[in-house]
This record gives sequence, structure tokens and C-alpha cells, in this order.
Amino acid sequence: MAEVLHDRLANTAAFYSLAMAGWAGLFAVRGRGVDGGYLGAAVIGEGLLVTQALLGVFLVLGGQAGALERPGLHVLYGVMAALVWPGLFTVTRRRPGRREAVLFAAGALFLWGLVLRAAATGAVR
Repeated sequence: MAEVLHDRLANTAAFYSLAMAGWAGLFAVRGRGVDGGYLGAAVIGEGLLVTQALLGVFLVLGGQAGALERPGLHVLYGVMAALVWPGLFTVTRRRPGRREAVLFAAGALFLWGLVLRAAATGAVR
């Protein structure tokens, strides 16, 4: 059950980050910075990633993650994914405007790739 939930949350995180990239891209095209609604959605996305990580820790502690092909790489991708939005917020904190939107769009696309790679390395042997 927990393995299925972990897998489904990975799919959700991938689609969510792709949607966030598109949303930030719209802000960039319009020449504006991201607004409070976008930042709130990023906080929700971060909560999704933290929940995913906690579920992964639960699987490891329960001995259900022993069949991962490359567990170290899987964990590295997961940790990096959880740091993307806080990192973007820190970097763009004093730079509102189009550049902020471009950085959030690029960061969300990077996050999308990380989530996909984490899912690929999480495939059971």
C-alpha cells in the first residue's frame, strides 16, 4: 500500500512541477514576477515533496525499499527535489520581476526532471 502511494505521489509531483513551470512561464511572458498565489502553490508543492520523502523514509525503515536498483541515487534525487523551491525562493527573494518568473519556470522544469529521474532510479529490480 505504501509503495503504491509513494509511486502515485511521484506522478503527482511530476505533473505538479510541470504545471508550475508553465504557470511561471506565463508570468515571464507577461513580463511580471510571480505573485502570492504562485508562491502559495509552491509551498503546497513543497509539502507534497516532503510528504513523498517521509513516505520514502517509512518504506526504508519498514524494510520495503530493499529492492531498489540504485538507492543512493534515488535518495539524492529526492533530497535535491525537496531543496528546489526553497532554494528558488532564497535566490529570488529580492529580485521581483520577469527574472524571478524565469528562474521559477526553469527551476520547476528542473524539478520535473529530478522527479522523473528519481522515479526511474526507484524502479524495482
